[in-house]
Amino acid sequence: MTNRELYLRDPTTLELLNNGVSKVSEIGHDERQIKTLRFELETFVCDGEYARGLERILRAYLDGLGREEQKAVWVSGFFGSGKSHLVKMLRYLWEDYHFADSATARSLVRLPTEISDLLACAPGSANMSRPSSQIPHSPAQFWRLASPQR
Repeated sequence: MTNRELYLRDPTTLELLNNGVSKVSEIGHDERQIKTLRFELETFVCDGEYARGLERILRAYLDGLGREEQKAVWVSGFFGSGKSHLVKMLRYLWEDYHFADSATARSLVRLPTEISDLLACAPGSANMSRPSSQIPHSPAQFWRLASPQR
């Protein structure tokens, strides 16, 4: 048995669309960026530090609901450690981005139950019926508020 036979998908057949660098930005209607996002979601493995990071961020956010102020989140790590990838995956999983073929971000990723449950409770989430009026109503609004202005 070879290494490639152990994987669900033969890694030698995958084109690395993002060249190993995840960029956090608005993808808009750019087909190349949408294709790259889909690739990143389909290949995202949510375990270890990624799962712990998503859980910590989501729990901190949900714990702050109903309060006058929401705690900020700071993602830090060494160069190439996956900070941008974590933030990008969180953003598109949170809003449960919809692709043209009706696939959604969450349908493309195998998430731990704890993460799925937390995402379902988050305002702005696709499963949330009425987000709080005191906080941003969507991940895109939250992202704009948290991003440095140019």
